[in-house]
Amino acid sequence: MATIKTTTPALPDYITYRYANRLVYVRPATTYETALDIAQKEFIELADVPRERISFNTVATLNRQEPRVVRISESAWFAAVARQLCGGVIDILVSPDPNSPPTYLAVPTDMMKEEIDILRKTRSTPSPPARSRQSSPSGRSTKSAKKSWLPRLG
Repeated sequence: MATIKTTTPALPDYITYRYANRLVYVRPATTYETALDIAQKEFIELADVPRERISFNTVATLNRQEPRVVRISESAWFAAVARQLCGGVIDILVSPDPNSPPTYLAVPTDMMKEEIDILRKTRSTPSPPARSRQSSPSGRSTKSAKKSWLPRLG
């Protein structure tokens, strides 16, 4: 028979928010909106980020399999935080701005010049000169003196 929990789970004393490889201990928020407030207060670079672009992830082990990253939705916020151990890590992610143009990695020009120079050197290196025919110690040319490891038949 299934049992229904009627008590509200207790929240841990503190959890850890992680953003951009920086960590901060915080009191767990009881609502998703409060969690966003805390994130934007503790990480100043999030202050002007639209709240819909901020999300929270945690690592969970589901069905005794490998740990997996799971996004915490607004509707599951309280239950997910209540399951965290004291000091448990919640990652803060910021999704890209859909209105901004795509960004591309810039290649430093000095690096590009160096790579181009390397390519030019490898392509312009002359191939080794063709070997000229040398005569064997017996005075015969090597072209006509073929050696064979098989015995000569008849």
